[in-house]
Amino acid sequence: MRIMLNDTSLQLATVSTLAQLLQQQQLRTEGLAIAVNNSVIAKRLWQEYQLQNHDQIQLFHIVTGG
Repeated sequence: MRIMLNDTSLQLATVSTLAQLLQQQQLRTEGLAIAVNNSVIAKRLWQEYQLQNHDQIQLFHIVTGG
């Protein structure tokens, strides 16, 4: 399966959930928001959200302050 992660093409050996993708890529989840195909996915759904071939995933780090 091929996906785009922040404009970088990745080939995944197995179908993964968002949570598994984050673990495989060794990404921290604190302050992280994820959009798949331009739709934000709630953090509570990351464990069950199944990635599909050609999904476009954008990771955003939430920053606070003024």
